Amino acid sequence: MTERDTAPASPGPAMTVVSPDGDDRGVVALAGEPIRVGREPDNDIVLDPDPARVISREHCIIERVGRRWWMRDLDSRNHTYLERRGVSAQVDRVELLHGDAVCLHADGPAERVEGSDIRFWRLAFSDPGETQLATPLKWLQYFPASQTVWVLGGVQLPQRVDAPPKARRMLLFMLARYRELDEPRDGVFASHAELKAALWSDDSDPQRRSDGAVANVAWELRPALGDDDQRLLQTETGAGYRLVPRP
Repeated sequence: MTERDTAPASPGPAMTVVSPDGDDRGVVALAGEPIRVGREPDNDIVLDPDPARVISREHCIIERVGRRWWMRDLDSRNHTYLERRGVSAQVDRVELLHGDAVCLHADGPAERVEGSDIRFWRLAFSDPGETQLATPLKWLQYFPASQTVWVLGGVQLPQRVDAPPKARRMLLFMLARYRELDEPRDGVFASHAELKAALWSDDSDPQRRSDGAVANVAWELRPALGDDDQRLLQTETGAGYRLVPRP
């Protein structure tokens, strides 16, 4: 690590770097500038040795947004994980809370043995001050290859969306359109007619379904998203629904 990476521990926000073998690699004081993490020597936190090249050249970044600290994956090959309260999940962008650990795989697929513990580099985030409280905003992370969706934000660890079949179909239809439109800032709109065609594609005439039938699917989807305030899935009265995956 560089000189600024070996700063002594302080009451302010910091990352403690722990190797896969449990060695303390020092404390990184977070002052304001983004902290890049990867295997290349020009990163702020260099994770080496890495003979299997599991860590990407620039793997992830720790950056301040307003008064909060966030981790953002930089399209790494082996992904970045967050551990919170003993549970871990793959994330691409997440707000860090006091006690979180950013985890990066240390072993390539060839070195991983079934039934054995997975080894990680761990970057433990500590900040007993103002950044320990989470934003109430939530957003969605979509993995097209696996057709899975996660809810991020709030004080809880990212949660995988487990919705009833029709609600899941509605969500995936709208997320696919959102990606096709290059993720517009105001989300994506789908009319009642478009949703009927997507949800009841096996019907001879999906448009015979009532708008109320679409509303029932939307009401099934919202609890799966934890969307009590209807920020993620918004009703456009008499027209359809708007999905806003990111605030």
